[in-house]
Amino acid sequence: MIFERIEYLFSQIFVFFPMKDIFVFLVLFALCSCHNYTKSKTVVWNYDDFISANVRMSDIADEMTIIQPDSIDYKGAEIVHASSFFLAGTEQGILRYDKEGHFMNRIGAIGQGPGEYRRFYNMAINETDRIIYVYCMDTSALLSFSYEGTFLNKHSLQLPKEWAWKFYYLEDKFYFYYLVNADSESAPYMYAITDTIGNLLYSKQDEGLHFAPGNYPSFPSHHMGLFGDTMLVWNQYSDTIYRISERGEEAFAVWGKWSKRLTPAKVEKEEYYQSMMIYTIIETTNYYLCIWRPYDIMKGRWNYCFYDKASGKLFNSEGITDDLWGLPFFFPYNYFVIDGREYLEAHYQPYELLDAWLTSDDPEIRKLADRIDEEGNNVLIRIRLKKNGLNNCDRRN
Repeated sequence: MIFERIEYLFSQIFVFFPMKDIFVFLVLFALCSCHNYTKSKTVVWNYDDFISANVRMSDIADEMTIIQPDSIDYKGAEIVHASSFFLAGTEQGILRYDKEGHFMNRIGAIGQGPGEYRRFYNMAINETDRIIYVYCMDTSALLSFSYEGTFLNKHSLQLPKEWAWKFYYLEDKFYFYYLVNADSESAPYMYAITDTIGNLLYSKQDEGLHFAPGNYPSFPSHHMGLFGDTMLVWNQYSDTIYRISERGEEAFAVWGKWSKRLTPAKVEKEEYYQSMMIYTIIETTNYYLCIWRPYDIMKGRWNYCFYDKASGKLFNSEGITDDLWGLPFFFPYNYFVIDGREYLEAHYQPYELLDAWLTSDDPEIRKLADRIDEEGNNVLIRIRLKKNGLNNCDRRN
């Protein structure tokens, strides 16, 4: 009976609508269908299941690279990687460097004229077509440039709201990630997807998130980007972590019930001081890494929670002890893949590394200080992740 009703419905569509309208209907139907939840097992992350561990750098990494970009001041830069170069988003505009940190060229300029962008922007790279995209956060404009910096075109993005926090290009679509502003939003947007000329294809709101009117502090998080052809989406208040891709959306993990969860009720009652603040969640081949801390940073260090994909175990470490290169701390800002190997990247001011390395008891570590120009740009430290994942964490705490 149900199949007869479906057959009748489609017969009426073909009778009453012209062919071009039918085509539009079918495209929209397909888009809506592909963003339903996919059926897969949802992982539950319970704080009570955390295994206390002292994770060392040698557990996760096997190589370190030091890069101190030359010639142009890029302090405070946002970094986006391609396979053969990286972009540094600075207050002076977008700078292109080769993999070793040698300056190549500028991409456009700060301003309001043709081919210029305002100071609030984000970047994405289309390596197939050799295009660099610039998203203007406050105007929802999209600018395109060649690798050499030639301005190509400009489009208006049909986003549900301005000020998307992160912006990615993946398989001829743009993905926009939003932060939650507790002061003004209920059912806030989590992400949106457009085509390459700015047409809105899909957007998602957190329908279950509501705040009473009031002035509340902000709890930002840093979104780290893509894993293969997927990305993770979450907000500080949601117990659900989503994975989205060309194939659709799935709720792949949830935080179990525990007292450290940040909730709207805690914010409204100002009871958030020992709540869990998620800095980021990174997916790698072997594990998920959630970096978090209690809200009151003076009473709690950054924690590194690893969910091992092979064993299903959760390891939680207060910080990462660098037993290889004597880094004073390691706080990754980027995850990326080059030539099939995974990397995490952190930023340091020169004095932070020099203070740690020059006072080391290890002569090999002290030699690393010779590679740092004290008056130069901020330093990028890249660590290459081990192929075999976590080592010995379940046997050491």
